[in-house]
Amino acid sequence: MLEHVSVRADGRTAAAWQITMQRGELFAQPSLYVDERRYRPGDGKQPGTFHISRAVTGIRFEWQQPGGAHSVRIAYRLALVGTAYTDVVDLRVPVWERDWPVPVRKLTAVLKLPRLPQGRMILWIEPQSRQAAITRSTDQIRMQARDIPARSPLILHTVLPRNVLTSFDGVNQETKPGLAAILDARRNDNRDRWPWVLAAGTVLGLTAVVVLFRTARSRRLQRR
Repeated sequence: MLEHVSVRADGRTAAAWQITMQRGELFAQPSLYVDERRYRPGDGKQPGTFHISRAVTGIRFEWQQPGGAHSVRIAYRLALVGTAYTDVVDLRVPVWERDWPVPVRKLTAVLKLPRLPQGRMILWIEPQSRQAAITRSTDQIRMQARDIPARSPLILHTVLPRNVLTSFDGVNQETKPGLAAILDARRNDNRDRWPWVLAAGTVLGLTAVVVLFRTARSRRLQRR
C-alpha cells in the first residue's frame, strides 16, 4: 500500500493517520516521508520520527507535521486482506479512512493486478451513495472521486477471477465457491447502483499493490 496526501497545516501539528484492518490481517514494513525526507521510527514527538501504535480498528501512524503545504507519503504491507474461494477472490480495499477530519477535494486510487484476469471482474464503491468514475488500462484499474466529506470512508470492493493471483500466500482461503454468496449479499444490501462488470477481453493488469494518490487541504491535521 502506498498513500500520497497533500496537506496544508497552520503550523507544526501533531498528526495521526489510521489504517483500518480486519481481524487476522497482518501489517509490516511501515515507512513515512514528508516531501522527500524519510522519517525514522521513534516516538513520533521528535521532528523526523514517526510512531506506530494499535488503534481501535487497526494501526495508527503518528508524527509531527511541519507547517505549510507538504506532501506526505505513507507506505506499508498488508497480508491476509482478501479471501480466495475456488472460483473468485473477494477483496475490499479501503481507499479512504473515516478518521480524516476535513473534506477531501480529489481522490485517486489505483489498483494493480499481478496478471491479466481470465474471466469477468466485478467492482463497486461502498457506500454507493458516493459518485466515482472507474477507468482501466493495460495494467491498472483507476478510481477517481471528488469532494468527499470529512470522516467519510470509501471502499473499492472488487471480485476477481481466482486466476488473477500468482500466489495465495497473502490471502485467506476457502475451499468452496464464493461468487453466488457475494452477489446475494450485494443484492440484499438495498443499494440502488449495480457493480461495474469488466469482461475478460478488456485489458486489465495486476493486484497485490494498491497505490492511492490523495489531495486534501486542511486548516489543521488531526490532533492526538
